[in-house]
Amino acid sequence: MRRPETTEFWLNDRLPVPTALGLSLEQVAFLGALLVVPNLFAHNSVVPLGSLQYLDTASATLLACALGVFLQVLARWGIGAGYYYPQQSTPTVFAFMLVAGSQGGMALAYGMVFVSGLTQVLLSGVLARLRNIFTVEVAGVAVMLTGITTGKMGLEILFKVEARSVEPNALLVAAVTLGVLVFCNVWVRARFQAFTTLAGLGVGSLLAASLDMMPEGVWEEIERTPWMRMPELGSFGWQLDTDLVGLYVLMGLSLTLMSLGTQTVAQRAVDADWHIPDLRAYARGLRAEGVAHMVGSFLNAMPQSASGGAVGLATSAGCTSRYLGYWVAGALVFMALCSKLIVLCFAVPAPVIAALMLYLAALLIMTGLRLIASRMLDNRRSMAVGLGLMVGVANQYIVWGLEKSMPNLADFMRVAGGVNGILVALLLTLIFRLGATARTRRRFEVAATTADDLNRYIESQGRLWGARRDSVMRVQQTVWEAFDLVAHSGHIHANPPWLEVQTRFDDYALRVRFIYEGAPLPVAGTEPPSAEAMLEDPDAAARLSSYLLTRLARRVQIFERDGLSHLDLYFDA
Repeated sequence: MRRPETTEFWLNDRLPVPTALGLSLEQVAFLGALLVVPNLFAHNSVVPLGSLQYLDTASATLLACALGVFLQVLARWGIGAGYYYPQQSTPTVFAFMLVAGSQGGMALAYGMVFVSGLTQVLLSGVLARLRNIFTVEVAGVAVMLTGITTGKMGLEILFKVEARSVEPNALLVAAVTLGVLVFCNVWVRARFQAFTTLAGLGVGSLLAASLDMMPEGVWEEIERTPWMRMPELGSFGWQLDTDLVGLYVLMGLSLTLMSLGTQTVAQRAVDADWHIPDLRAYARGLRAEGVAHMVGSFLNAMPQSASGGAVGLATSAGCTSRYLGYWVAGALVFMALCSKLIVLCFAVPAPVIAALMLYLAALLIMTGLRLIASRMLDNRRSMAVGLGLMVGVANQYIVWGLEKSMPNLADFMRVAGGVNGILVALLLTLIFRLGATARTRRRFEVAATTADDLNRYIESQGRLWGARRDSVMRVQQTVWEAFDLVAHSGHIHANPPWLEVQTRFDDYALRVRFIYEGAPLPVAGTEPPSAEAMLEDPDAAARLSSYLLTRLARRVQIFERDGLSHLDLYFDA
């Protein structure tokens, strides 16, 4: 693991109090702005923000979010990923909750969330076995679709698709806010980038206030709402219905796929040398989300999805410290008890929130694109990535086309949204593994083989496996060095001389094996041969070459079996 150059506060770095307060404030401002989701569900329309029913739901949701992020950064007892990523309210759960609410009321709608949380916990137990289908490029698709979904939400907020055309002042506020965010991210010194979002929110809100664009009636609601209030948790009750188990299992699966994309962003932000998803950490993170949902169902908290936007927000500020999670958890608990702060979140104008979402979407999309581009893709993997992105982006058009002919499938795809693209990429990756092999072998005639022949062979295998480009280039160099060493060492006894090259790939490691008839190479020592040995020992040159191979490959093995000599080279994938 290596610290990224743009990171000011790394994984285990403690935060200075002023920085921690500033970062916590912008995180809570972002997560709090999405509290409109429980408001819309609880009342199915916008009602006075200070109503006790809304405040209870919002407080429960904030407490569940605080529990989730605390478990993530604490990382104890197999629960928690060990890095910062919170959860946020999401409108994608509306359809599930409304179905349950229409059949058994709010108690059933919230009670069944327990099933979704349990689904996430159970799925975490098998996640580590899915490394062959949840590849880096699929993770890139998940991150890109997370960014695209965030961007679409921002555009919908800005242009008010369902209401009316956008006002010129709203475009001005959004453009200025986005400009401030981009300026701070590109030109401001690293130590001050932690306050990029606060600067954007502040400038955008002040401009909106000067143009009389603050939400109507928000100041009156803030004035009427008490400062501190103990929420009445679980006021709706708790109820289960076996007929709805399948529906809420589906919701748990959707939240799981969203989590995988967000955790990829978090892992990528922590490690500059990241190249393979840590599925065990994914499982621990997913387990923490499931526990938070199960506890939240008793509190009557809204289901929440992993927040790629919040992770991108912290990363853009140069902070990947898990200690930020403790500060954010504390701030969320305080906000859950301070009713006036809950309502104050709605004072941030919609164009400012839209600009922030567009800014985060750009960061997430480019992160996903870099993940995909880091791998060499053959036709199978290219099709899985391309079709997954197409379905995720054009999901709404597919829903419209299926509404009459396949209403059940259309309902599922409408609810899943961009998650459909991730699901398609996973399924195609699984299908395209049929006929693909992780083991290959090819015999080369020494006299007729050039470096280009070996390079083309290794490159073709790299595309088949989806290996990293830099790994494949390193393997190409080492394989030719090894081939040249064996071919001219005088150890091959076959006439004409030949070398068989075998490869094996398992997503985490790559092995290249040379097999030939003849004597095995001398085993490399821990130090290169001395100058005197090079002059006096006829095998010193071969030992020097073997030693150099140990510097290029992670591990080198030389042995003899069934009358054939073997040279094994091991590389990180």
